[in-house]
Amino acid sequence: MSELYLVTPALLHADTFLPVLEQRLANHQPAALLLRLADGIAPAAAIVLIGAIRPLVQHEGIALMLEDAPELAVQTGCDGVHLSQSYTAASVRDVRRQIGDELQLGVAVGSSRDGAMRAGEEGADYVCFAPDAAQNAEAAQAVLALAQWWCMMMELPAVACAATPEDARALAGCDTDFVMPDTNWWDDPSPWVF
Repeated sequence: MSELYLVTPALLHADTFLPVLEQRLANHQPAALLLRLADGIAPAAAIVLIGAIRPLVQHEGIALMLEDAPELAVQTGCDGVHLSQSYTAASVRDVRRQIGDELQLGVAVGSSRDGAMRAGEEGADYVCFAPDAAQNAEAAQAVLALAQWWCMMMELPAVACAATPEDARALAGCDTDFVMPDTNWWDDPSPWVF
């Protein structure tokens, strides 16, 4: 059975998002939450933001993953790091060394089977599939097929991104390990039930 893996919008401050987070977590139990920081956020502001969100998430037994900020993840007590496709500061192997074996490491690979295999070889704890190009039915179908194949053939867990509630149900239906709904899930989770 697929588990829910939520992703936040890119955040600059916690204040407006905290009430939404509290409300959603009161009714939904994701396995993990990927925290995205806004571009250009100052390190001090990022630490404050993470400090506001981390206890809420971890207190519920939910893993808090931080996008593209390995050093900050270690420093602020996050449960792991998620490397986006645009992350170029270090290799997966180098990030694995940097965060050690205690923290989880997820790697976004688009819809590349080779990229997923390489990420696994370099120390990823999970891979994340998402459509490479514009969100369309064909791209969503490619991710569905790849996630289905991966979860049948490979032991390394997979997260698959869903642009629509229909995509989420299709991914859950093929027993993808984790389904990551689009950020508009926060507006209204009800259509996203799978």
